Amino acid sequence: MIERLQRIATFLAHFRLGIVILNLMFLTLVLTSLFELELVSEYELLMPSLAAFLWTLILYSFSVLFVAVPILPGKGAGFRKRLSVALRRGGIWILAVLMLVLSFALLILTYQLLRTWFMN
Repeated sequence: MIERLQRIATFLAHFRLGIVILNLMFLTLVLTSLFELELVSEYELLMPSLAAFLWTLILYSFSVLFVAVPILPGKGAGFRKRLSVALRRGGIWILAVLMLVLSFALLILTYQLLRTWFMN
């Protein structure tokens, strides 16, 4: 699983600057909606821009966290090397599970936000 996340993160790393720019743009929309600046009237773009901000934030997190997954050591590697790689890979597994749970929670939040936005 973490090798697949590494491939996804390597692909996303090419677009990291674009993701950051989109993230800042959506954050600006959220803040202008919250502080009722004259650029955006009322709260009409708050929910979609908040959902997009959170999705670009999680894409950036995936592109940073899973780029450097340590490879499994060979049979001839020493105990210390195998233990070090096992501990690092274990930490990455924990991060991977947490990020997948967070992505699922964000999917539900996005659904709820957009459903509320369309009904309003």
